[in-house]
Parts: sequence; C-alpha cells; structure tokens
Amino acid sequence: MKRHALLFASAMVGAIVFLLDGWAVDIGESIVMQGVPGKVAACATCHGAHGEGGGDGVYPRVAGQPAAYVETQLKAFRDGSRASQLMSPMAAGLSDSDISAVAVYLERQRPPFPAPPQATPSQLERGQGLVTIGRWEEGVLSCTSCHGATLQGVAPAIPSLAGQSAQYLSAQLRAYRDGQRSPGPLELMKRVARGMSSEDVEDAALYIASLRPGAQPEIPQPAKPQPYAARPQSPDAFVPPPDSAIPAGPYGDLVRLGQSIFQDTPKHARQYAGNTLSCRNCHLDRGRDAQSSPMWAAYVHYPEYRKKDGLVNTIQMRIQGCFRYSQNGIVPEADSRELTALVTYAYWMASGLPVGVKPKAAGYPKLDPPAAIPSPERGAKVYATRCALCHGADGLGRSGGGEQVFPPLWGPQSFNWGAGMHQTDRAASFIKTNMPYGAGGTLTDQEAWDVAAYVNSRPRPQDPRFIENVEKTRVLYHSDHEYDYYGREVDGLVLGAPGTLEQWEKNNREKNR
Repeated sequence: MKRHALLFASAMVGAIVFLLDGWAVDIGESIVMQGVPGKVAACATCHGAHGEGGGDGVYPRVAGQPAAYVETQLKAFRDGSRASQLMSPMAAGLSDSDISAVAVYLERQRPPFPAPPQATPSQLERGQGLVTIGRWEEGVLSCTSCHGATLQGVAPAIPSLAGQSAQYLSAQLRAYRDGQRSPGPLELMKRVARGMSSEDVEDAALYIASLRPGAQPEIPQPAKPQPYAARPQSPDAFVPPPDSAIPAGPYGDLVRLGQSIFQDTPKHARQYAGNTLSCRNCHLDRGRDAQSSPMWAAYVHYPEYRKKDGLVNTIQMRIQGCFRYSQNGIVPEADSRELTALVTYAYWMASGLPVGVKPKAAGYPKLDPPAAIPSPERGAKVYATRCALCHGADGLGRSGGGEQVFPPLWGPQSFNWGAGMHQTDRAASFIKTNMPYGAGGTLTDQEAWDVAAYVNSRPRPQDPRFIENVEKTRVLYHSDHEYDYYGREVDGLVLGAPGTLEQWEKNNREKNR
C-alpha cells in the first residue's frame, strides 16, 4: 500500500511539473507575441515571432538562447546593470515570473537561420581562425573555448552565437571594445574585443553568421600549408610554428590528430578517457601557451627522472601519466596511434628548440610561498565571485548543448588524487597565472593559494596508487606537499578514503532534493 502511495505521489509531482512547465510556455508565448497590455510591447515586434531576430540583422536572434542567460539579461536590463534605451523600459514592465516564462519559451524555439552573408574566402578563413584558435598572445581567446563547440552558449552567463547576424555580432564586439557595453562577466569580452582590429571584428562576425544549424567550427586547414623552415630559437623566447604550417601528408595528419586529441580528449581518445577533462584544460592555447606548461617545452627536456614514480620518464611515459591521473582513465600503449599522435604534435610544436635544455616555460611559473596558511574558507569566497561563473558553484563544471565547456574541478568527473593539480602549490601557480580564464594575474598571490586550497579540499576520485588504507597512501605519496588535503578530514569526510566520493555525492543529492 505504501509503495502504491509513493508511486501515485511521484506521478502527481510529474503532472504538476508538466502543467507548470506548460503554463510557463503559454505565458511566455503570449508576452513574446502580444506583450503585456499597457506595460510592455510584444517582443516579436523586433525579435520576430519565434525569436529569429529582425531589422535586417539589427535585432538579435534570441531563439534557442539558454533560458538562464535570457533571464540574466532581462533582469540586467530591468535593474540598469545593462543599459539600453530600448530594452530597459521594456524589461521594467516584466515581473520575475514573466521573465522566466519568456526565457523558457525562447529557449525552445528553433526557427531557420538567416541566409549566410556575402563574404570572401579570405574573410571566412581569417574569421574561422579567430573563432576556433584565437590569438592568445594578444588576449583574443577563441570563441569556441567559452561559447561551446557549436557556439551554443553556456548558461547562465554566456550566450549562443549560433544564428546571429553578422551585423549584430560585429556591433556588439565594437561596443565591448569601445566601452559602450558593460564588459561582460569577469570583463572577459572587454579584454577579448580590445585585442581585435576592425578587420578581425568583421571577419569573425561573418564567419559565425555563415555557419549552419549545429555546425561545429573546425580549426582551418589551408589547402596549401604555409612554407615554414624551423630555425634555432632561444629556449626562453620560443615561438612554436603556426597551425597554417602543419605539413600535408601522413606526418601532418598525425600532428592534426594530436591537436584534436588535445582539444577534445573524450571525443578523440574515448577508449582512454575516464572523465570529461581535455588536455587543453591544463595546457592552454592547445598546449602552446608559455604560461601553462606548454607541450613544446615538455618535449625537449624528456627523458627526465621523476620522483613521483621513481623512474626516468620518456615523454610517452609522461603523457601516459596524464591519462592515468588527470584523465582518471586508462593508460594507452606507448605505440598506440593516440599516444603517437600526441607525441608527434608536441614534437612538431618544438621545431627549432634545442633538445636537453629545459626551457624556462617548462611546467607552471612557480608561485612564492603564501603570506598566510592557505585557507579553504577564504578560498570559497573568492571562488564564488571569480570561479563559479565558469566552473559552477558545485565545482562540477558547466556544459552547453550536451558538451562539457568548462571543466569540473572536483567530483566524479574531475582529476583524481594522483594528478599534479591536486597539489595545492601547483594548482595555486596555475590559478595565479591563468585564472580566471582570460584574466590571469588578476588574483593576488594569497587569493590564488586560498582558491587552490578550497578546490583541493573537495572530494575527487581515488589515487590509483592507493595501498591498503588512506594513511599509508598519504605517507607514501602525499606527505611532501605541505598544504595538500589527501587523508585530511573536511566536512566530516576523510578525503581519499574509500567511499568518500560516493558519500559526498549522496549528501549532495539529499541536499538538493
């Protein structure tokens, strides 16, 4: 009898949710199509009946935008934190429930994309490079690194770019660049736009507007690779060859496969990946960035003795360790195609570097010791204001369109207790130099230490080297880093002990019911 009562209650809850959801869509459609009498004009007047955009590209496409993003923007128009002579008075007449209903309605709309704009092949190729690669040395991050692989957007703060007109996109980039629009979350868009020329703005906008529904922008492959002759370079002022110089033929194919694995490891090395992380999450700009342990610098100083395993490691062994610990996955064979591709990619990037000389860029820039003992409590406050936007308040990362965009920092899909990033000193160095994304160097040293302590005092998968119990494993592998948390008790859980991660997940599920 009790079981039947529970099933009935569950069915009723499902029905109520369905009815509430249906109500939200009906109210949202009414506001979009007809407005609120005497208070708000119909959204369709400018944006179209299905949010497809209007005014020959002047008014944006709002169809398919993440509902949380639409809510955030409408509330920003309403409270004045995003200024608009047109939208602010409109939003002023909407209640919170009105805004939610409109957002739900628009998220579900899928009108056709507008016709592709007129653009030359060279404009599209330049725009494709900016969208998929960026220009990191000038602060121009790739669009796909934040907006998602298909530019689908990531709730709550990052919009979908798919289907927008070139006119609207270029106008917004200019507004960010010229200070006519608020700089965006963490001022990221202001930084990116400031590194773009007028030609960059137009070409990136034209390329995005040329994409069809669901299309995934790919790194451009010129029909004919640019000539490139490797020349000796200083290890401390090294510039790797450009993507346009990747040669044709089997060697170049393997370089590109390595680059693809680096960009999206779960997709291109599926059988070895144990979580949703990719190599690029720790080695920025596709392993090229000199401030985040670039792969070209790693390649030339291996073989090297590593205290971690007490062995002289080849570059193959070092990458295998990444799969075992950072990927929490399966170690590929040294002669597997995937591992060979990653090694080949690193070798190609190192063209012109002397072998056996450890470049200054190897690893992460070392951070000075903290002025105060790192505090997870202080770190939680910094995390909430500077990190949660991308990685989520729960640390589980953020996805868009079913794809992981920003990586999880703890929990079941993050790196395990054997990964180098679990070491608070290493994480602090990475955070100080590279985070928040696109705004490295904006945290103080102490803030970086505190955030690292907070992130690394959260549960994660077990260290594969676990032996007998957490105490013995800590003594063997975790005792030489002063501020590490493996084996410590936090919030009633002994980190690294068998069952801790599962108990943490259970506690979270119960808390969120």
